[in-house]
Amino acid sequence: MALAWRQRAKIERLVPPRGPELVRELLSEHGELSSLDELARQRIVADLNERLADVAFGLRQLPATFTALIRISLASGTALALFGFLANPQMSALSRAIGLGGAAAAGLFAAGMVSFVGRSANQRGQAVRQDWDQVSREAGKTIGASLEGAVGLPHEAPRRAVQ
Repeated sequence: MALAWRQRAKIERLVPPRGPELVRELLSEHGELSSLDELARQRIVADLNERLADVAFGLRQLPATFTALIRISLASGTALALFGFLANPQMSALSRAIGLGGAAAAGLFAAGMVSFVGRSANQRGQAVRQDWDQVSREAGKTIGASLEGAVGLPHEAPRRAVQ
C-alpha cells in the first residue's frame, strides 16, 4: 500500500511549470527571446520534446507498476494465509480456516486499495498529460516556433475490451 501511495506521489513531480516559467527555463540556456534565430528555436523545441518524452515515459509506467503491486498484494495475502494454515497443525481446523480467511481477506483488501490508488493515479496522470499539452502549446506560441505534430505528449489509443 505504501508503495502505491509513493508511486501516486511521483506523478506530482511530472507536473509542468506554470505560465511563463517553462519558457524562462527553456530560454535560460539559449539567450533572449528576441535574439533567437531559427536554429536556436529548433533547439528549444528539441529540449521541450525531450521533457515531454520523459513525462510520457513516466506516465506510461504507471499502469504496469500498479498491476504489479496488485499482484504482489494478492500473492502476499495468499502466501500468508497458506503459511498460517500449514504452520500450526496442532490448532483446530476451524481456527486455521479462520486465520486463512483473515489473511486472504487482508490480501484482497490491500489489492483493492492499490487498485483504488492506481485509478486515482491514472486520472491524475491524464490531467498532467493535458497540462503538459496546454503548456507546451503556449510555450510554442511564445517562442514563435511551429509545434504542430512535434510537441505534445503522445496519447495512447483507447484499449478495446476483450470479447
